[in-house]
Amino acid sequence: MSALDQSLYSLRRRYTGETAQQARRAVDNLKRGEPAIPEAASPAQRDLEARVLLALLEFRSVYTRFPLGIKSVHPEPHSIGLAVESEERATEILFNLLPSYASGNEVQGVPGLRITRRDRTAIELQVLGKPARLRLMGLPARLWRSAEASTLTKWIDPDSMQLCWRSSRRSWTVAEREHQAQWDDGSDRYVQVKRQGAWLGSGLLRRAALLHTVSNTFLIDGYRGAAFDVERLVLRSSHARQHGPGPHNVIAALVDPVCGLPLSLKRFRGDTDENYSGDQQFTLGDADKTTVLELRATVEGPPSRLAPELWQSILRRMPREGFTGGLSPSVLAGLCGPGTPQRPRQPSLSR
Repeated sequence: MSALDQSLYSLRRRYTGETAQQARRAVDNLKRGEPAIPEAASPAQRDLEARVLLALLEFRSVYTRFPLGIKSVHPEPHSIGLAVESEERATEILFNLLPSYASGNEVQGVPGLRITRRDRTAIELQVLGKPARLRLMGLPARLWRSAEASTLTKWIDPDSMQLCWRSSRRSWTVAEREHQAQWDDGSDRYVQVKRQGAWLGSGLLRRAALLHTVSNTFLIDGYRGAAFDVERLVLRSSHARQHGPGPHNVIAALVDPVCGLPLSLKRFRGDTDENYSGDQQFTLGDADKTTVLELRATVEGPPSRLAPELWQSILRRMPREGFTGGLSPSVLAGLCGPGTPQRPRQPSLSR
């Protein structure tokens, strides 16, 4: 094993949270010139992953040991695997992704998404008729069955709902098709902007482990919006004071030329000393001006509703070191400003 191979294995693990064996197998299977973290191979896969990221961010009501409740990710060109932390988190994910419909309302969840496969430790979901797959992993089969059943208890009256994923397992319902026609019309400018910027949500999901492998993040949520014909994604993160590396390590990893995204830092606001409580705001964008990513980071103590034993578990899993070669907050701040050049992306490593 060469030093270059070992370096790439370790770098991929920073982004995905995979085991050493998983990262080694993934990198060894790369063809010459392929990136260590592959992009989604189809627009449908990108769209699904962007929707999944939003579901993880927008509907987070369960405190978890890992940010987003995801321990690791396993990105492949035609699918992505997410290792879910607990049955409770699995229930919440399924509730917010599997489509349902009440007369007179919009379809909730991802239209066409169905559970298509089950095995001993995972379930696979697919958008019917499209090359878009999501694999949820990390729990025994009985807990996945329990999580699926528990989604029903979240509805006030499940009998009044059309649970599309249960009532029509092999085809889209009429409600889903009508929703898709109304809200996903390719001629609509908002839809065009959303599709154009879906690569950002997909790329972040494929690197979601960064939140706990390189920084002291303990909570995160966010939302999506469009501004000036640009897809805008806002992440709001909470970081433990004086416990491990700060949020600037996430930014340094995202602009890394090997495994990061084609983003550059456009603006920074906040105190560059992360030992004190306070806010930092990082704004990033791409050269083609299709997306804007904002990270609004706050250094603070745990919320009162967070159980003490969970807080101690969170502190124990926090990394001791930040992103290798990471840029300090003051250096990152100096990179900002009008005319700041886009950091060039280095070619993919090949062995």
